[in-house]
Amino acid sequence: MFPMPRCMEIINEELQKNLNKVILVKLRNGAEVRGVLVGYDQHLNLILTNTEEINPRGGFKSGLMVIRGDTILFISPSQA
Repeated sequence: MFPMPRCMEIINEELQKNLNKVILVKLRNGAEVRGVLVGYDQHLNLILTNTEEINPRGGFKSGLMVIRGDTILFISPSQA
């Protein structure tokens, strides 16, 4: 097995630090989602709970959400 590239190590460390914390995710379609990060995989697929989609016209709350990694522009800690 090949060693993990350093950039992936950093991403993994940051996601580990934010497990069970609120994060903000911006998607390629322009949507922003805030929720508690409960899991992720090597493809950056995310599992969030207590999610809320944020948009200028108002948001909507949802329960569990799985976000496919290739739709993500950025992930940031959030000030829920």
